[in-house]
This record gives sequence, structure tokens and C-alpha cells, in this order.
Amino acid sequence: MGDPRITYNSVNLDLKMGRTGLNQVMKQNYNMNESGSGKIEVINMYGRFDYKFDCYFSQVVWYTLWAWWSWARQGKLFSFALDSDNVLNTTLDSTAASGQKVVPIVSTTGAVAGDVFFLRAEDADDEFELIVVDSVDAGVSITSTTDLIYSYQTSDTCRHKDYFPSVVTLDKTFDPQYTGVYKTTGKYFQHTFSFTEVI
Repeated sequence: MGDPRITYNSVNLDLKMGRTGLNQVMKQNYNMNESGSGKIEVINMYGRFDYKFDCYFSQVVWYTLWAWWSWARQGKLFSFALDSDNVLNTTLDSTAASGQKVVPIVSTTGAVAGDVFFLRAEDADDEFELIVVDSVDAGVSITSTTDLIYSYQTSDTCRHKDYFPSVVTLDKTFDPQYTGVYKTTGKYFQHTFSFTEVI
């Protein structure tokens, strides 16, 4: 298993998971209109995922994170992988019907049985689900252990569950704290990163 990793501007920053690890909040933002008759209309519904990642890192990585912060605070995109070995981010190259198990994808490189994948319809971001890979047909498709809930079209998203290829920081400050841990590589610092997906 690889380390958690932030990648920005082709620079990889490997981190160590803290006690609380990765926490995900699924948000549903909407406006609600209520008429005089009591009828309620909900509009502008969309899915949003916010994340917090508790981690620690060496002093060397802390120095490198200064440049990351200069990048991220400008609203520039970066990626985050909970496991740097699981970074498959691809799309469907044909349709996958609800009630079926086969998901045809552009690339299967890095997919193995037991992996958990996130599927999302690009034209309806409130249609998404997680699947566990039962088998891989190299270069062709993955097969889920269970039937799909939704139908998916060509170019819909398929990626490792805990890989986020396009995120922006939600942090207003960057102030890692010294942990008191001192290893052969030097001091260790702790920080909880907050970020949200750009969809």
C-alpha cells in the first residue's frame, strides 16, 4: 500500500495518515421555494463532497509544503490520493446499464479484484455509487460484485474511491503543528487538510 499523496504542478508530496485519517462529508446544496398554497419546489440540487485529512509529515516535507500552500491558496487545482498506488482515473468507453455488472472503461491499468471504484454520471452529478471489483478484463472492462444501481454513459467517471484528481483547498490558513515526535529523519509535524472536489 502506498502513502497518502498530494500532487501539484507535477510535484509529489508523500504524507503519513494521522489518527482520524480521511473524513468525507457529502453535501446537498439547494434552494427551496414555497408557494402560498404550501407547494414546495426544490431547485439547484447538486452533489458536493468535502474532505478533511488528518496527517503528519517530516520537516523536509513541511518545507516542500510551503510551495504547495503558495500554489493552493491561489485556488489552483491539485490531486489527493489516500493510497498513491491506487490512482486509476478513467472514463467509460461505452454504456453500462443498471442491473448489470460489467463496466466498460478506457483503461484498466491499476485495477485489481477487490478494489473499490467510484462511478458518477457526468450529466447528473447526483447519480453516483461505489462498486467492488470482482474481476478485470484487461484493457476492456471491470466487473462489479453487485449489480449497478444507475445506468452510465460513455465518458462518465470511473476512478479509485479514494483518489481525487481535481481538488481545491478549503483551508484559510496553513499552520502545521510540531508533534513532539523526533525520528532519524528529523522532526514531525501534524496538519488536517481540508479540500473539496471540483466536479
